Amino acid sequence: MTRQTRLNRVAAQIGMTLAWLFAAGVVVQIFLAGLALFDNASRWADHKSFGMMIGILPILLLIVVLVGRLPRQIIGMSALLLVLYLIQINLPNADGYIAALHPLVAFAVLGLPVQLGFRLLGYWRQPALAAAAAGGRHERSDSKWTSS
Repeated sequence: MTRQTRLNRVAAQIGMTLAWLFAAGVVVQIFLAGLALFDNASRWADHKSFGMMIGILPILLLIVVLVGRLPRQIIGMSALLLVLYLIQINLPNADGYIAALHPLVAFAVLGLPVQLGFRLLGYWRQPALAAAAAGGRHERSDSKWTSS
């Protein structure tokens, strides 16, 4: 295994962990919002502060996939996650109907890191994918990844 291939695999493993930690954080966010709605409105402060706290994860994820030179699709999904997070944290400050998009965008902010985590898991499990990334190009042929 070459040094670049090892870097790809380690980046995939770290990225997968960060993506799933972020998804778990979003689930906690949903719970905190429910707690604020159905138990005590003072819990909104917990929802807001925890949301800010998990914001480091998509930043770290993007850095890891860039440094690890993972495929463009994974880099793109990581960048999109960061953009969605930034939109999500600013939606409550908007007016009316725009602010009402906050719970809807939460579905994407939850689904994207789960999907990204599974893609990174598949990438990490198949050394051929890491070898293809180290070679610079990937092609898919009959559900097998080959380097060209």
